[in-house]
Amino acid sequence: MNIRSRQLGERLLQRMAEKHWGVREMSRKLEMSAQWVSSVTRGLTRPDPARLARFLTTLEIRGAEYRELMAMADEMRKPGLLERSEDIRTLVSHEEHATAISAFQANVVPGLLQTGDYARNLAIEIGNQPEPDKLDEQVFARLSRQAILTRPSVRFRFFLHEFVLRLPVGGPRVMGGQLRQLVRLSAQQNVTIRIVPASLGGHPASAGHFQLMESDTYQPVVCIESESTSLYLEESREIEAYLGVLRGLESRALDEANSEELIADLIGEADAGSMA
Repeated sequence: MNIRSRQLGERLLQRMAEKHWGVREMSRKLEMSAQWVSSVTRGLTRPDPARLARFLTTLEIRGAEYRELMAMADEMRKPGLLERSEDIRTLVSHEEHATAISAFQANVVPGLLQTGDYARNLAIEIGNQPEPDKLDEQVFARLSRQAILTRPSVRFRFFLHEFVLRLPVGGPRVMGGQLRQLVRLSAQQNVTIRIVPASLGGHPASAGHFQLMESDTYQPVVCIESESTSLYLEESREIEAYLGVLRGLESRALDEANSEELIADLIGEADAGSMA
């Protein structure tokens, strides 16, 4: 079971749910076993083209979506995935099924930790903001993902370079609110936020930002987001490389107490700047 097989299965389940069809009803309509339908929708079986075409046609999937899902099945054996950044369904799905999420960011606050003001100002300042209504939707979608932070069964580790805290996105008032958000979240038992000080110079994650998601239902997956695409890695050697990066960050980043102290100092600077 890899990313593509899980993605195909979830898309099929979504369309079945829209029609209020369960596995048994779908198997009856296809005249195929419920075991086979269950296996496909759980991402455990790669359906042959003829059977998948019948599956999609029965669900009344046509046009671009039909071609997309057929291509997804054709490439199911390939590890990893590259997709457009605006399509966050894969990321959201993996976050929702995760039991542990570890992330490093070098320049900006990770999406799971951002305040609405920070997210909005960041989109405007980097110059790729959509129309106002679209921007509202984008910010809402980002904040909606943060619901997983309230799940005590999921462990979160965030490593932020000091530059993340010092980049004045939105100005002192917005940064003050964002820094306070980090303090509030770090107080949760399932959330750890540690700072990689600039004084370290080079560090284990110097190659760039990433997010590692681990789950009881799938093998670990690394997501690397860029301006236009999101790359998902799942081969064992790739995962081990990023686990090594995380071990290096664990040994070199500030501990939680010193990280909180640095954030508190920067809150004071932001407050002073907002009153100037």
